[in-house]
Amino acid sequence: MARVKKRYVLLGVILVLIIAAYFIAGYFLGNLPIASDLFGTNKPRDLGARISIENAYSGLKSLGHPLTLEELEAIAGDPDSFRPVKTSITDDEIASLLSTADLPIKLVQVRCGPGGRAEISGMLNVKEMQQLLSRLGVPNDTIATAMDYLSNIDWTTFYIDGALDIKNNQVSLDIDKIELGRISLPGGLKDQINDNIGSIEYYVEEALGDMGYNIRSLSFSEGKASLDLDRPLDSMEPWIGFVQ
Repeated sequence: MARVKKRYVLLGVILVLIIAAYFIAGYFLGNLPIASDLFGTNKPRDLGARISIENAYSGLKSLGHPLTLEELEAIAGDPDSFRPVKTSITDDEIASLLSTADLPIKLVQVRCGPGGRAEISGMLNVKEMQQLLSRLGVPNDTIATAMDYLSNIDWTTFYIDGALDIKNNQVSLDIDKIELGRISLPGGLKDQINDNIGSIEYYVEEALGDMGYNIRSLSFSEGKASLDLDRPLDSMEPWIGFVQ
């Protein structure tokens, strides 16, 4: 009887450990249904941005994006009229545009701050992000390194804190923090990113140039992003559904 009792105690301890591990994993990864719901970690960090269709339309208007068939037809007749844009857009507009675009990120939150700093959070579709990176020409070994420990996850939350400034197509990038779920990137991978920041900046410059962008300036300040650039016609594609 004592032996049976000990066996049940042992099974109870194992069960408690399994449940504890599940809830801990749910907190840090943000993708285990019950645990993540209870802890709120299956939701992006709230950075204060308000996502709405109205804010998306407002952002598209600021960017000179066609919103009617007449405006779209006018651009088709004079494509060069669409290319240049010099404007500023708010946190709410950026978050709403990114959340409604045909991109592998959803429920995006953005907070622009002084000194060119910005934070972004949201939900990341891991498989679609891998496919997008591949289409953009990112080497397969780089994708494999970045996505390795997310290979069995469909969606996860993400958070990035850093600074970005572009002047005359030259990119200046400074990344303070990257989180997937509630886990910061492993120290080794973060060190790799920091050690190769110059190569990353060069890659971004080349990719933007290949896509047809000519960026005279892009900077962040309190509550907004300011930009002065030329863009390709296909940059309107992610939001073409807003044309009425």
